[in-house]
Amino acid sequence: MTLRRSSILLLALVVCVSRGSAAEIRRTTVLNLHSTEVYIAAHRGGYETDLADRAPENSVANIQNCQAKGYQLYETDIQRTKDGQFVMVHDSTIDRETTGTGKVAEMEWAELKQYRKKYRDGTVSEERVATLEEFLTEGKNRTIFKADLKPGVSAHFEELMQLVAKHNARKGILFRVPYQEADLFAQYQANGAPGLGELLMFKTHSKKQIDDIVARFNPTTVQVHVTKSNPADPKTLELIRYATSLGMLVETHAEGTHDDWAKLVDAGVRMFHTNKPSKVKEFLQSNRTW
Repeated sequence: MTLRRSSILLLALVVCVSRGSAAEIRRTTVLNLHSTEVYIAAHRGGYETDLADRAPENSVANIQNCQAKGYQLYETDIQRTKDGQFVMVHDSTIDRETTGTGKVAEMEWAELKQYRKKYRDGTVSEERVATLEEFLTEGKNRTIFKADLKPGVSAHFEELMQLVAKHNARKGILFRVPYQEADLFAQYQANGAPGLGELLMFKTHSKKQIDDIVARFNPTTVQVHVTKSNPADPKTLELIRYATSLGMLVETHAEGTHDDWAKLVDAGVRMFHTNKPSKVKEFLQSNRTW
């Protein structure tokens, strides 16, 4: 581990303890590069039993649900409305997730907030589309968000960070972004955006991409791509070991079987992004040696 990275983690710990914020303390724990624990990022907060939980995907109600089930991170999605509101919607349209229709980017917030969220079976809930501001408020001290910036949102990153700063939420959120946007974020960094290495999780496919983001951002986390058909192939495992050797916490999707998950963990994976968090949690609890 580099001196710079050690200093960053130490500083984060000091800040968390002094402020006494549970969310900040948990963020430091999740990013503890010395820990052997494997963390769960529940896809859209987890929706395996959304109707029974009364908590649709990407809803405010699912924040408390995610916390109650013991998932350390709430994976979510950020889009931007026509009039500049950041909202938590996965699809480019609201057709599947709500009682309305239309593209998020072409709608104004006043219209979008009228519609109610739907459960996975199509049943209508009492929940409305949530804003990022609601998430940052309701999620504080409860969870850590791992937010995908949907297409077009990265162009408004400075505006997004103003909202995060307003809620003192830097320690409660990670932004997962494609490697293809590295140049854009390097420009933000050159313009003075602080601490991007702690905020960004780049999606990578190769050693070349990993070397590039390390050189430019010195990140604390990284996602290594795995395939659905063969998630634990030797080349992928080698790439995970390489990223781990550079001092990063490695995330992958929990694809494949229990044997695949075991191989990924043995290679160094410390965070699973999954749409079946209860099954991953059961697997991890049955393998306490990690």
